[in-house]
Amino acid sequence: MYKHIFELIDGVAFFPVLALLIFFTFFILVIMWLVRMDRGHVRYMEEMPLDHPVTSPNNGGKIHG
Repeated sequence: MYKHIFELIDGVAFFPVLALLIFFTFFILVIMWLVRMDRGHVRYMEEMPLDHPVTSPNNGGKIHG
């Protein structure tokens, strides 16, 4: 049923190509961003949860972790 509906639309073959281009462009940009990211910032963010004890107002200020 859907195949018949899509056959009636002019230029419908353009949309899968557009979706593929958007998909690959997004992931290429993310990879470029990750390669160019400052290693010091990555190290800081990766160690951040381990450096500071977490306190919660719901447990009377007891330290977790």
